[in-house]
Amino acid sequence: MEKRLAKPSSDKWEKLSHESVSSSDEMERKREFARKQAKDKVRARTLAKQQQLAERIAVATEQMASGIEEASSAAEELAATMQQISSGASEAASAAEESRAAINQVDKASLIADKNAKESLERAKVAKELIENTSKDIELMIKGIKESAETNSESVKLIGELERQSNEVGEIVQAVVRIADQTNLLALNAAIEAARAGEHGKGFAVVADEVRNLAETSEKSATNIRALVNEIQSNVKVVVVDIENAGKVANDEVEKAVRTTEDLIKINEEFVIVMSGIAEISQNASDANKGALEFLAIAETIAAASEEQSSASEEVEKAIQMQNKAFNELNAGASDLSQMAEDLKSSTEAQKSSESLAAASEELSANVEEGTATAGEILNAMQQISAGALLQAESAEKGSLFAEKLSVASTQMSERAGFSADIVTKLQKLLADNKISIDSMISGIGDSAKISMGAAKNIKSLEETTLRIDKIVDAIVNVTIQTNMLAINGSIEAARAGEFGRGFSVVAGDIRALANESAENADKIKDLVRAIQNQIQRVSADTDASSKSSFAEVEKSKKTTENLNIIEENMLKILTGADEIQKGAEESQVALVQASKGVDQIATAAQEASSGAEQAATAASQQSKGMQELAEAIEEISGLADELQNM
Repeated sequence: MEKRLAKPSSDKWEKLSHESVSSSDEMERKREFARKQAKDKVRARTLAKQQQLAERIAVATEQMASGIEEASSAAEELAATMQQISSGASEAASAAEESRAAINQVDKASLIADKNAKESLERAKVAKELIENTSKDIELMIKGIKESAETNSESVKLIGELERQSNEVGEIVQAVVRIADQTNLLALNAAIEAARAGEHGKGFAVVADEVRNLAETSEKSATNIRALVNEIQSNVKVVVVDIENAGKVANDEVEKAVRTTEDLIKINEEFVIVMSGIAEISQNASDANKGALEFLAIAETIAAASEEQSSASEEVEKAIQMQNKAFNELNAGASDLSQMAEDLKSSTEAQKSSESLAAASEELSANVEEGTATAGEILNAMQQISAGALLQAESAEKGSLFAEKLSVASTQMSERAGFSADIVTKLQKLLADNKISIDSMISGIGDSAKISMGAAKNIKSLEETTLRIDKIVDAIVNVTIQTNMLAINGSIEAARAGEFGRGFSVVAGDIRALANESAENADKIKDLVRAIQNQIQRVSADTDASSKSSFAEVEKSKKTTENLNIIEENMLKILTGADEIQKGAEESQVALVQASKGVDQIATAAQEASSGAEQAATAASQQSKGMQELAEAIEEISGLADELQNM
């Protein structure tokens, strides 16, 4: 059942109505006060929150400013380090270029040394071959001279036989003279007997007179033969002296030739040592050339690494410049943020301030991103620089080893060239002495040949003398025949005279006996003369052959002289080549000292670059970390700005 309220009276209603209005106003005032109080509390809380956020933004801004300062400081440190690295790269490039120039000189010297060594080796081979051939030629010449000397010795023996035979002829001629004297005496006796016989002895007197004339002719012929025999004996002595002198001269030259051969053998042995030294020089030069090319490749590597370092340094410097610009903008932005944070503390327009703050944060965030990206580029560049420094250090170490090897090769070339030059200089003097000896020997052999030729002419004259003796002997034979015939006629006349011719008959018999004896002696002389002629022809042939052989050896010796001149010329060229090699080696030593200094400079620069790169990398890493912290700070500020906007 519905319960209804009792309706008040009008007075009460009015009273109640008035009270109700008053109560409602009060309530409204209270509500308004509560709302105002709530608003004040919200405003207070908002202001407190705004104040708190502003404080946090201020702290974050201070941290960001500190981070920017650290990053800027790191950038300055990086810039200083990069200047050192860039300077070191330039020094390394310059040192590499100097080393390359020095090694190019070494390479050039090694090529010249190799060329000279190869040419000298060929000349040494030619000289050695000529020495061997010359030694053989001289040995053959010695053999020829000895054979000529032996022939001359045999000729002396044969000529000695001529002397003996001529003595026999002389003895026989003496017998012929004796027979002629006896015949002359018998003819005188016959004339005496003819005178005793008177008229009966007239014919016998004529015979006696003819016999006496023939005896005188025979004696005269014998005297002529004896003179010719003396001439033969005199010429034989001259020929013997000539041949003995020719033999002595030849033997003396043989001794010289033997000594020359011994010296040539010694020169040949020394040339083997010289050739070995030249071969070593050629090998050293070849090794030096290869080493120089490898060193040049190393220098190219160092130069390329230096170029990359310089390029990387330039990139880093550009990046640092960009960073500095970004840092300047960050500093300006950070200053603006700091001011905004201060303004925010007392700002009544939080919304507007937070929007400005958010916009500034976005701009700073973009700058930080740019700086962070640049820091990454710097780190990459530093890694490149560090790798280049490592490559330079390794290349410098290799270059140092190659420089040391090149120095050893250059020293060996210089020592070998000097040693070979000393040997060749000694051999030059020995060769010059032997050239004089050879010239003297050629002159001596020529003199021996001339002496032999003179002996041959004298022997020819002996042959002519024997022909004259032969003619005289023929005359003696003819006289003997006539004497024999006269003796027969005398016997006939004695028979006619009868008793008066007895003595004459005896004389005629004696004359005939002497004539027969004279004929026998003439035959002996003819036999001896033929033997002498045979000996003379043999000796003449031997002497002539000996003379021709000696002249032939003289002509051959001219070839020996030509060979010695060629050997001497080759020695001179070998000496010139050795001097050039030694000079080039000494210049290479100077260049290698310069190259080694360059390598040391490169090693030092590489070490400094490596150390600088390490420091720079550390700074860049710290900078990158700082940039990250900046990004986080800005991110925090941006978040706080968003939070302000949402208040």
